[in-house]
Amino acid sequence: MTLRFLGAVDAGTDAVARNGWAETVREHDPFDLKLRPLGCFPERGRPRFLWAGVDAAPALMALAESLERAARGHGFEPETRAFRPHLTLARARRSGRAKMPESLGLALTAPPFTVSEVILFQTVLHPGGARYTALERYPLGAADLRE
Repeated sequence: MTLRFLGAVDAGTDAVARNGWAETVREHDPFDLKLRPLGCFPERGRPRFLWAGVDAAPALMALAESLERAARGHGFEPETRAFRPHLTLARARRSGRAKMPESLGLALTAPPFTVSEVILFQTVLHPGGARYTALERYPLGAADLRE
């Protein structure tokens, strides 16, 4: 789940912002989330992304808002789109012929899960697809005290 996309970040901003992300995340306690029905983007035409909806739990929305404020405080441009929580499950290549899954709109059967950390990822685009590297892990509030 992407809480805040940052784009290209210079080394100086990155070093300062990483401390800010840690402080911001630490202000929030771990919380539970529940999956919702499947969906896709775009909603019309050939789908490009398959996703699982996630409850817009108040704790999740507060965390996303805090990270948005922190990003602006570090000089990042404001996010213009509303945060719509979802887990991206699949992405179709532009040249692919993705079809609407028959299960679209069906609820997923999964127990609620606990969110205890935020991970800062770096995305590098390659011809074969994007590669993601976890750069930092930030525990939510008391997450590091629960173990």
